[in-house]
Amino acid sequence: MSFQANYFILWSFAALVCHLVFGLRFENFILPLIVVVSLALLLKRYHVKHIEYLLFFSISVTSLFGLSKTLNGFHAESTNIFLFGLSFYSASMAYLISKNNFHPTNVLTISNPLLLVTGPIALFLESISHKSLILRFKYYFPFIIIGIFMFQVVANPLTEFFFLIEKTDAVSSIFFAGIFELFVYMNFCGLSLLIYGIFGLIGYKIPLNFKQPFSSNNIIEFWRGWHTSLSEVLKVLFYKPLRASFSPIIALIGVFVSSALWHGVSFNFLIWGIFHALFFWVSISLLKKNYVFLSLLLTPFIIVIGRLIFVDTDTNRLLEKLSFSYTGFDIDTIFLNAPTHSQLALVFGFLIISIEFAFRNSRIMQKRNYKFLRTPFSLMILSIIGIVFVSNVGVDYAVYGQR
Repeated sequence: MSFQANYFILWSFAALVCHLVFGLRFENFILPLIVVVSLALLLKRYHVKHIEYLLFFSISVTSLFGLSKTLNGFHAESTNIFLFGLSFYSASMAYLISKNNFHPTNVLTISNPLLLVTGPIALFLESISHKSLILRFKYYFPFIIIGIFMFQVVANPLTEFFFLIEKTDAVSSIFFAGIFELFVYMNFCGLSLLIYGIFGLIGYKIPLNFKQPFSSNNIIEFWRGWHTSLSEVLKVLFYKPLRASFSPIIALIGVFVSSALWHGVSFNFLIWGIFHALFFWVSISLLKKNYVFLSLLLTPFIIVIGRLIFVDTDTNRLLEKLSFSYTGFDIDTIFLNAPTHSQLALVFGFLIISIEFAFRNSRIMQKRNYKFLRTPFSLMILSIIGIVFVSNVGVDYAVYGQR
């Protein structure tokens, strides 16, 4: 069977899974395929200078004109069928073009429905069918268990806390930012690990989109482990070219503002981009002076405040939150009034990231590929908890998919 035939079968399988599991129409997948094929043919015929940047920022244009939603972690599925998956396949094409590796043969990878719905960005898709099914099962099946647990048992029930976005006092704002950070991680990472496992089982390797970001000693390591496919795109398209001509701080601002624009054109994303660029630079400066512990202490502050800024697109409400006014402490009441499954989800999620952090320098964490959750004992615990505590509490959606 030819190379393209195999990838067409994979594309068809992915479309069927998305239709049966996510309830999406086949038109959602055919249109991206048509768009990618059309662009591939045009690019083969015409050479447009800097087309990779036009592609990357195409989702920013649709966001600016209100055609697509901002990607702040709330449900951002495109209501316009012609824009379905645009942010992912445009970024993928931009990356491959910049690497001089974009060919018409890539179209079935770039437009693969499962990748468009859940991530990661399709930087590569390699056949590993030469490895035996038993070996693939031993390595990849645990990722499926972990992914389902993160997404279904932890992430979904946490949506019951989303009403907290309306609160503007310091304690509630920080509490919600922490919960939302946990939600996005468990949702996006969970789906990414699930898809990573499924693709591996059927004989294909895709990027491992998360590499234990909470195992980090500083914010630099954190970003190396968070949404790794987008990080690679940003490094190739923006950091390397900017760093060749400008200072590190200018290059970092360029990277994070570009990332912000990719997520959507809004005031909060602009603040988020500048905030993270500055603290990334501060962390680099601290590490150069060997202030390792101080850079470690800064990391949770950067993550939580960054998420507080990222999630709220209401400018007035965001500015009120950033005033950090104190009106009392009623988080215990909010937690106790939440559904039991939401309380447990918060505990389970916090335990996972606490273990990631506490044992970050141990041998089992070195490759940052969730080996600590893939041991037989861990898998047994996750399976038992998953069976006992699985529920329909919360809202089921992919935070990064379908836009």
